[in-house]
Formats: sequence, C-alpha cells, structure tokens
Amino acid sequence: MNLKLVPLSLNHNLSVFFINLALILYPVTLLLVPKMNGLIFGLFVLVGLIFVVRRRDVAFIVSRDEKLLYLSIIAFFLVVLLITVNAGFVYKQVGKYLYLLLAIPVYIYLRHNGVRLSYVWYGLAIGAIITVGIAINDVMIKGIPRARGLTHMIIFGDLALVMGCMSMAGLGWYKQKGAWQWFLPIAALFSGVYASILSQSRGGWIAIPFLLIILFWYIRSSISFRLKIILAVLIVIILGTVYTIPQTGVSTQIDRTINSLQQHSDSEITSNKRGTSVGTRLEMWQASWKMFQENPILGVGWGHYQEQAQLQVDQGLRNKSAAAFNHPHSQYFSALAHGGSLGFVTLMVLFFIPARLFVKYINHGETDDIKRLALAGLVLIVAYMAFGISEPMLERSRSVNFFAFYLAVFMAAIYGQKEVISRKS
Repeated sequence: MNLKLVPLSLNHNLSVFFINLALILYPVTLLLVPKMNGLIFGLFVLVGLIFVVRRRDVAFIVSRDEKLLYLSIIAFFLVVLLITVNAGFVYKQVGKYLYLLLAIPVYIYLRHNGVRLSYVWYGLAIGAIITVGIAINDVMIKGIPRARGLTHMIIFGDLALVMGCMSMAGLGWYKQKGAWQWFLPIAALFSGVYASILSQSRGGWIAIPFLLIILFWYIRSSISFRLKIILAVLIVIILGTVYTIPQTGVSTQIDRTINSLQQHSDSEITSNKRGTSVGTRLEMWQASWKMFQENPILGVGWGHYQEQAQLQVDQGLRNKSAAAFNHPHSQYFSALAHGGSLGFVTLMVLFFIPARLFVKYINHGETDDIKRLALAGLVLIVAYMAFGISEPMLERSRSVNFFAFYLAVFMAAIYGQKEVISRKS
C-alpha cells in the first residue's frame, strides 16, 4: 500500500523541528533530567491524538504489518484492563501499561511527519555516552555504591545497556557519514555496558548473550567465518577480563548470586537467609506460581499481588520476603500471577509480533537503513524480554515509557524509509 506523507495542517516545518529536537533530547535527558521523558512522550501523544482526529482519513489507512502491531498492543492493554476491573481496579498498575496504548498515536504522528535517521542515531549514541558519565559521577565522585542516576539502579543499568546496544545497530550508517564516526556507536556500546556494570544490575546482564546472538545472526552473511571466530574470541576475552578485574564488581555480584541460591536452598522457609535479593525473587516467583495455579485463566488481577502473597506468608507457605513488594520482580511471573494464562499469552504476543516484524524487515528490507532500524528494534524487544526475567520493565514508568517511545520511533522510521523508496520508484 502506497501511503504519502501527510503533514499536520499546522506548520509542517514546526512539526519536523519538534520531532528532531525530541529525538535528541529524549535519550540525552532520560536519566539526567527529571520527568523530561514523560513530558516529551506526553507532547507526542497530544499532537498524535490531534493528528488522528483532524486527519483520520489517512491516520486509519494502515498496512497489514501496522494492523498486527496495533493488535499486539491493544490486545495486551485490554486484557490487563478487563482483568483488573474484574478483580478490583487499581489505576497505579494499569496506568503504567497505558504508555503502550498511547504508543499508537505517537507512531501515527511520527509515521506521517517523518523520522530523520541522523537524529535517531546521534540521539541514541549521545544518550548512551552520557549514561557512563552519570554512572562515574555516582560511583567515583559521590561514592554511591551502585550507579542509579535519577531512577532505580536496575532501571538505570538496563536502560544504559539497551541504549548502547541499539546505538551499535547503526554502525553501518555512521561509517557512511565519515571516516571517524564509526567510533561513536562503539563508544556508546562500551559506555552503556560500563554504566550497567557500575549499576551492578546483574539481572540485566542476562540480556548480553541474547544480544550477541542477534548480532552474529545479523552479520552472518556479511563477514567471513574467520572474522566471526576472531570476534567470538575477542568477546570471550573481554567478558573474561571484566569478570576477573575486581574493580568492576562483576565477579563479586556473580559470586553473591551463587551464594544466595545456595542459602535459599539450604534454609527453612522462615529463615532470614531467604531475604537476599536473589532469595526474595525466588520467594516471589514461587508465590506467583501458586497464584497462577489457583487462578489459571485470569490470575488475581493487577495490583493484588502483595495482598495475595501476604496470605501465603501468613499460612507459612512462603518467606515474609515474598510479600515485600507489590510485584514479583519478573515480567513473566507478574503476567502469570496478575493475568493468568490470558495475561501471559497476550504479553508474549506483545513481544513476538513486533519482534517478528523486525526480523522480517531485517531479512527482506529494501535498504540497509531499513535493516539497521529493524535490528535496533529487535535489540529493544529482545533486551526487554531478557530484562523481564528478573524485573517487570513494563510496570516501571520510565522503562515502559522508553519501550513504547522507541517501538513507535523505529517502526515509523522504517515506514518512512519505505516511503522514500516508493517515491523514487
């Protein structure tokens, strides 16, 4: 379907300026300026809704892929909303998922006003590089044990890591711009990784092997087997070095994880030894699994985890740490406990449909720019799926905002590139 770019009837140049400025400011201020990410996202939602109302003649002309994207988002949000209303409405929980639904008008606005690649790639790279400055300031100047910026250390470390990795997806674009610019995404990658290390957010490190697999899959046909082996060896050496250097704290965190698992296994349910970070998660996951078993279709409803976990604690079934938080520190166990089978299935649809679309664009994209944008989008999805093992990233305002924003950005940028090709043909 050939859709022409349709500017807002206001000032198209002003719209372009707003989008370009936002694509730089959003990642740069994400972990540096309070509430700026919410303000930028909110402004996009506002102008997106205005565009949908005023230009509904084009806003609702969508391709098959766009319909699938909308379906994955709407289905998950509606399931969360209906289950929560049925169990007793808790806006604080459902409100976080509203960001996902609002990504649709953001996407529509970007889709019809254009996304310039330079602002996407430079914004991400600068944003990732800034995170390492924040992390160094926190740990080495302020003396804070774990870097956190403006948010929780887990969210800080995970967002820094994913920004660095998404920047790396644009390496080919940077190389086309100048002989030295290839250094920017590499600096962004190392900045994001080091900021994650300084945050000591070990749950986020689970994403690294999955992201490496994606990278090798992406370059599978563009480099020789010998170079692949060299890259693999270099990665192993770098990871080994990071582990063995005491100052990074990586070995300490991994050893703590192993010790916590052993303590949890050897201790009684009521023992305080189960109250470690890892032990608490295991307690919460087991409590969530029991909730799912007792409510396999609809779960207990979003916002009701803590009270249900406390019931298990009172019955002597779980350690008191199981009820320490209002969510079970896992996107998947949260979906199972809160939404049952229906919530879990729609969560996976939310992840897999966009991921499948990005894979499609990587394999069959008409240009390298489309493939790079799709790779960045796939990195976003896979990283969040990995982060979700130990943290409900879609239930945290800053991280779900980031996910919704860049899902809209990458999809809109891909369609913008497809439109350029269509106009030239």
